[in-house]
Amino acid sequence: MNRRNAFTLVELLVVIAIIGVLISLLLPAVQTAREAARRSSCTNNLRQMGLALHMFHDTYQRLPPGSSNNLPPFGTAPGARYGTSWMGYIMPFSENNNAYESAGLARAGSWNTTSIRNALEGVKFPIYECPSSPLLEEFSSGTPYSMIPDYLAIAGVKNGFGGAVGVDMSSSRAGVYSKNGVMFHNSQTAFRDVTDGTSTTMMVGEVGNWVWSTDNEQVDLRPNFGAGFALGGLGAGDTSTDVANSGGGTRTYAITAIRYAMNPGPDRPFTTSGADGVCTDGCSNHPLNSAHPGGVQVLFVDGSCHLLAETIDLTVYASLGVRNDGNVLGEY
Repeated sequence: MNRRNAFTLVELLVVIAIIGVLISLLLPAVQTAREAARRSSCTNNLRQMGLALHMFHDTYQRLPPGSSNNLPPFGTAPGARYGTSWMGYIMPFSENNNAYESAGLARAGSWNTTSIRNALEGVKFPIYECPSSPLLEEFSSGTPYSMIPDYLAIAGVKNGFGGAVGVDMSSSRAGVYSKNGVMFHNSQTAFRDVTDGTSTTMMVGEVGNWVWSTDNEQVDLRPNFGAGFALGGLGAGDTSTDVANSGGGTRTYAITAIRYAMNPGPDRPFTTSGADGVCTDGCSNHPLNSAHPGGVQVLFVDGSCHLLAETIDLTVYASLGVRNDGNVLGEY
């Protein structure tokens, strides 16, 4: 009598069920491993930025301005006009010197120039992209159609946030400006100015995640959404760290004065007006915000990178954003 070697239907269903259980157990581990790799890549980006900023400091004995209208000696723009961000200024120190020179970012002139568009339009600079970011737009909505960064410089902290005391420049159009941090508008900060210590003062943070609007929608309000990573700002004059409170002079990009807790989520919606300080047109109070679970990665002045927990005490958080408040910090 011939006997057939085959699975019964019950046995096949059992095998399928076992495979399903194994997949359900392994999938979270795979996702965790992928996020760990993405977070590691983000950390590497921040460390590369830190190295470039230190090389810039070694060369010029100061850090680049957070945003600028080409403040001398980095440009010769007369009066008030748009200039270059800190991300533009460190390009020669991050293996992007050819694009920097071709764009002429340190020279006087209109932001919307042929040389800038030819050098930056549609070009990806991986150092400014967090691989965990879910944001869809890669290039600016306006000229020169250049890369939108997932990082910004920390200009300081708003007076009163976490008990901080700083210097504010208020504007109904663009939120609250501050210059008690490290890289603000037309800043010339040197390491010696960071009297709180370079290991306890933030310099660069993430903004590569959605924020929520008052219409309960996810919106991309990264500060350089409109013109890309290299746009700095429009100053009141070549030697001024103040920002005009009316007209186009309110606009600075690539920086933030900390005013809100990090990773605000849907429970803290924003309008898209300058009064909230969260918009795409030069607003200066974008919260630090990332897609990494539980916190935001931050570059400190000493070049170290840390994941700050989103549950961090606001007093400690504020103190980390100020270069010279004299506060003694514990663990964070």
